[in-house]
Amino acid sequence: MRRVALLRSLSHRSFRLLFLGQAISNLGDWLNYLAIISIIVYRWHMGANALAAFSIVMFLPMILLGPVAGVWVDRWPRKATMIVCDLVRAGLVLGLVWAANIYIMLVLVVLASAVSTFFDPAKQALIRGTVPEEDLLSANSLSQTMFQVAKILGPALGGIIVLLGGAYAAFVCDSVSFLVSALFLSFLPRLVLPVATDTAEEKEAPAKGNFWLEFRAGFAYILQRRLLLAAVLSASVALFIIGTFDSMSALALQALGFDSSLFGFAVGSIGLGTVLGGLIVGQWGKRFSPLRLMALGDIGVGVMIGLIGLGIIIQLHIWPPFWTVLWLLGGLAVAGMIIPYGYLLQKETPPEMMGRVSGMANGIQTAFQFLAPLLGAVIADLFGVGNVFAVAGVALLLVGACIWLMRVSSSVAEPEQAAPGVLGE
Repeated sequence: MRRVALLRSLSHRSFRLLFLGQAISNLGDWLNYLAIISIIVYRWHMGANALAAFSIVMFLPMILLGPVAGVWVDRWPRKATMIVCDLVRAGLVLGLVWAANIYIMLVLVVLASAVSTFFDPAKQALIRGTVPEEDLLSANSLSQTMFQVAKILGPALGGIIVLLGGAYAAFVCDSVSFLVSALFLSFLPRLVLPVATDTAEEKEAPAKGNFWLEFRAGFAYILQRRLLLAAVLSASVALFIIGTFDSMSALALQALGFDSSLFGFAVGSIGLGTVLGGLIVGQWGKRFSPLRLMALGDIGVGVMIGLIGLGIIIQLHIWPPFWTVLWLLGGLAVAGMIIPYGYLLQKETPPEMMGRVSGMANGIQTAFQFLAPLLGAVIADLFGVGNVFAVAGVALLLVGACIWLMRVSSSVAEPEQAAPGVLGE
């Protein structure tokens, strides 16, 4: 275990349980997503408006509830919060089996998304508490790698389940996945947060019991930590830029002369690249500055997107394997963007504030992602799809260059101040 840095976090029993629960739940989420799309399009024969409404109800709770949910997460026991969230989501997803129309379906989806706004910050806090600081990069790499594996395998598995048992069978499987996740979480020992010093307690005392003061404390913490602020802002801007073109990927492939059969192959190539990138970052990432890795990730994705945009603009029709290699390398770069960010978020945040900081950061990024497609659509209408990708590529290159030139050190002076919570094992 010591020699394979990537797997070091799995040496901790509590993280193994959390990781296994996440792996099953992630697969279930993709089954659920595919089933909803299948029912809306093929069973109810509804179009773009229904799909847009589905996207909105998925994102809106994260934007509106995400920043404030973290306050409650920091007040509540993390293990109990995650178990209750899993059980509630299991019931809501199972309810989709009896959703008679789009309106009932959207209500259940928005409720499940609202519950997830509490689950995700609690999960971040629990990861922070299940492994020591030196293994946080490994833990984040494995978590992101598993998410990408689920993204590749989930739709394929979902297609088989929908084919054999119908779309509603996928809802049952997703509901079961939440129950299995809750079962794994139930075996976790209780998380004990580190005791703050007298000075810290005096500083936090006015915020205790006052919701909005606690909320402001989380926001202020991000603003006061330069490295954390740099990571959150750079990740948010990068996700905004990616959001401008992400929904136009099929149009870009069409403009490059590829038919629809290659769309899934392109998505799979990027996903595979992200999986490989996650393994690489988890094994050797600690040799480099996390912020520099984020910069290289932005630059790598910027190059990929810029070349796609250039290919569309000049009508470049070249050997398809070239694009396959480019998508694979782009996936590697994506791993460089997202894994060091998650590591920095946890490393720079004390366990007792992890819910607020994580929830605030997630809310900001989701808002950026939600607004980005509108800008991308405007640019595409005015100047064409190729220019959307070209402009986004240049913008990501600039963001990466700015991050690379930053001189920001860790805000945490002593390792003990950011030590993870203790889990009795």
